[in-house]
Amino acid sequence: MKYRSIIGGKESFRLTAFPGCLLVLSFLCASLLAGCVTTEEATKLQGNMTTLQGDFYQFRQDAEARLSKIEREQENLSKQVVTMYSSVDSRDEKMRTIMGKLDELDYQIKTYWAETKTMAATKRTPEQLPPISTTKETKGPEKAPKTDARYEEAYKEAFESFQRGQYENAVTKFTAFTETYSGTPLASNAFYWIGECYMNLKNYDKAILYFQEVIDKHPKSEKAPRALLSQAEAFRLTNDKKSSTTLLKRVIELYPKSEEAVIAERKLRNP
Repeated sequence: MKYRSIIGGKESFRLTAFPGCLLVLSFLCASLLAGCVTTEEATKLQGNMTTLQGDFYQFRQDAEARLSKIEREQENLSKQVVTMYSSVDSRDEKMRTIMGKLDELDYQIKTYWAETKTMAATKRTPEQLPPISTTKETKGPEKAPKTDARYEEAYKEAFESFQRGQYENAVTKFTAFTETYSGTPLASNAFYWIGECYMNLKNYDKAILYFQEVIDKHPKSEKAPRALLSQAEAFRLTNDKKSSTTLLKRVIELYPKSEEAVIAERKLRNP
């Protein structure tokens, strides 16, 4: 017969057949001795009992050794399974990171050209310049009209600092730009890029605030959908998955035909 006993949380197999035999033999031995068994027979019987007992203990040790080996193999197999799943998760995470970087690179290329076109559009054409008066004025010296040269240069310098990875320097320049040229078409862009600077500096709380500045004050600007998308990413990186998901859905709802909506849908499918 066989039975199982629980010792220290692990199952160990114990055999009871041999101890039963030993008890029977002990009883027989006692009976035989009581019936005037010869000394030679008693000695032989005792030797058989000793041999049987030794075999039993050896068998038990072998069984326990095999059981320990099985338990170790099972533990190693469990560790391998855990490692395998971790490897799969890591691979998926790397794939998501690569896809995200590709999306970002594609967007930055398009953004660069968009920024160039925007700056070009702010330049005043000859038709927009005030006509030159041929009549002499006697009201005193006329002040020179304010030009856009410094405005364009300030934005360009800040944007180039960002492209070079000089994020703290870019924050300083973009901040100065928003203070000096707050009512200009590029003001919303400047707030957006400050947010992106903080994303690269891993200061996600500040990034969220500057993206919100674009969303609240410039909801119709070209940077508004991207600010909302980047804000969703910032929340994800702070482990606020609920807010991140909500913002991704809002991108699709508010800007359904935008490129950012396509990216948001992809992120929702592969969180």
